[in-house]
Amino acid sequence: MEIQILQWVDATFHSQAWLNYIMKYITYIGEFGAGAIICALVLLIFKKTRWAGVAVGCALVFDVLIVNVILKLTVNRARPWTECGTFVDFYNAFGVRQPTDSSFPSGHSAALFATAVALTFRYRLKALPAIIIALLVALSRIYLCLHYPTDVLGGVLIGSACGVAGHFAAIGLKKLYEEKFKPILQKRKGHVPEQSGEKSNE
Repeated sequence: MEIQILQWVDATFHSQAWLNYIMKYITYIGEFGAGAIICALVLLIFKKTRWAGVAVGCALVFDVLIVNVILKLTVNRARPWTECGTFVDFYNAFGVRQPTDSSFPSGHSAALFATAVALTFRYRLKALPAIIIALLVALSRIYLCLHYPTDVLGGVLIGSACGVAGHFAAIGLKKLYEEKFKPILQKRKGHVPEQSGEKSNE
């Protein structure tokens, strides 16, 4: 059934060269998790967005462990072109890279949804562009016939769960930092934090 969906996509849309190139470049956003990693690094640079960067970073760590270390190696699902060789002609014609790892789950979809969900917890509606980009990348994986639909659905669900986990992990890390490490750093700089409830002797 899933291969029939991809064959329909191939027959219906792949004659449109302009759309093929657009989808190819959209999918590059998630290549090797680059878009998600760059987003995390940029957020970490600035103090105002640093904890959002920590949340995204934690989400991506969870994503790599679950998707790349556990599921892809365990499931080891063959890619769609092993069932339909005509996809290879399309890949060659438009320079679409053929990954050699497991088809399930979609790593592109998982990484970008992990990022988008972590940002949504932090920024609410302001994170809408990240959600739109994640959706477009997920769609591009099906459009390019590089994943079965269930691979992408799995990536979306797993990535979203990682985004939630990353958000709460960042909350825990922030609390640990403020209670354990921040006072130590302040003492080293010569600043003693004020204790609530203490009365001055002056």
